[in-house]
Amino acid sequence: MPKKILFIIIGIITLIFLILFLIFYYLYRRDINIKIQSTSKVEGIVVSYDSRNEVPVSLPIVEYSVNGIKYKKKYDYSYFIDISTESKQSNVFDIKYVHGTGQNLDLKTIFPIGSSMIVYYNPKNPEIGFVERFAGLDGYYNIAIKVTIVVYLLITSLLLYLLIFK
Repeated sequence: MPKKILFIIIGIITLIFLILFLIFYYLYRRDINIKIQSTSKVEGIVVSYDSRNEVPVSLPIVEYSVNGIKYKKKYDYSYFIDISTESKQSNVFDIKYVHGTGQNLDLKTIFPIGSSMIVYYNPKNPEIGFVERFAGLDGYYNIAIKVTIVVYLLITSLLLYLLIFK
């Protein structure tokens, strides 16, 4: 393979992996900023449920007020796991929701309309925050950043080896 083509391939791969890295880094920093900057807390009230998501789970929508302005925030999970066994999820505050043939968490019973939940919010921008506990994907974005770097280094090392020694 001509050296010019290898240089072009290395350039294209570098650009692709740089874009992937920047996307994962942006998502990671966004989640970390939400977690770190949501330092104030207030009691909110469950006012409705969001059942427009892809899974058959109605997530509580919590209304809270900061400086006389009302906001709404959804109680969320990082991800949903579908399983076929009779397992039962016991911790409603886990960041993952296990959905299976066993007894699923009934969030409408656990958090009925009118019940109170704690909302953590950013005092500079009260619209940003989370309900009860942070359920972001920052850990996964961090892993994706590291995998992107390792795969990039392996591929470019192989191409550089071909460029130098072939």
